[in-house]
Amino acid sequence: MKENYFLAKWLANEITDEELKKNISTEEFITYKKIKTTSENLIAPKFNAENILSTIQENKRKQKVLKLRFNYFYKIAAMLAIIITSFYFISSKNTVYTTKYAEKTSFELPDESKVDLNADSKITFKEKNWNTHRNLKLKGEAFFSVKKGSKFTVNTKLGSVSVLGTKFNVIARDDYFQVTCYRGLVSVSYKNKTVKVPAGTSFKTAKNYTAQTFEINDKLPSWIQDFSSFKSMPYHFVIEELQRQYKIKIVYNHKYSKTLFTGNFTHTNLKTALKSITVPLNLTFKTIGEHKVSFIENKN
Repeated sequence: MKENYFLAKWLANEITDEELKKNISTEEFITYKKIKTTSENLIAPKFNAENILSTIQENKRKQKVLKLRFNYFYKIAAMLAIIITSFYFISSKNTVYTTKYAEKTSFELPDESKVDLNADSKITFKEKNWNTHRNLKLKGEAFFSVKKGSKFTVNTKLGSVSVLGTKFNVIARDDYFQVTCYRGLVSVSYKNKTVKVPAGTSFKTAKNYTAQTFEINDKLPSWIQDFSSFKSMPYHFVIEELQRQYKIKIVYNHKYSKTLFTGNFTHTNLKTALKSITVPLNLTFKTIGEHKVSFIENKN
């Protein structure tokens, strides 16, 4: 076909984009251009070009179609192989969102569900067939506002959370797992058990701690509002969260690590935050350089 002739010349860089546009439709040109741009960053899989060429030539003879020169057939065959590889690569590629210490981000999923990602966290998912397979992986903490649709599942190494459409927060850090529902109903799978968590309720568990469900009064997670809140939480968890929010290292006596702490700290003022978590335990603090703080027992 005439279009194939000019396409082959374009792939061989023997004619310009404008010359190709004169012989094919605008829609076809846009498609070919996207494929060519994507393929330039990929490595074509190994294949036997001579066998492919031989098959094409034999079919062309049988169908009495105009023969093209050898180099054009070769380049078209190579391009077809790259196109197949490109589409496979694009469709199977994971989409990843990550945050570092002292960093948060918000984004939309393909179905317009919204995600707020807390500091030091990661979300991974595939966009292909998202509307029918709404599955993602979470490491860290995130707040989800899910559009109604097919089942939506958050997978973590500690358990999974499934919903149809609701608002909920998930924490999965080390051995600590907490799911809080703010609207609707979520289903939590944990250690071969399933727990239903309705709106206004939170489920949490950790190593060496019994899983429990309790009521909450908040309308949103505290970290969305720039402060972290804790109720009977091991002190080491409070320390770790403050380190995430301010990108600092805290040195303290680990005899306090399992002490249960109830309180909160702000994300907008480090000095105020440090006072909030030291004064209740009769501790004081001393800064060491720019990114290190030492907690000291108050002897008064």
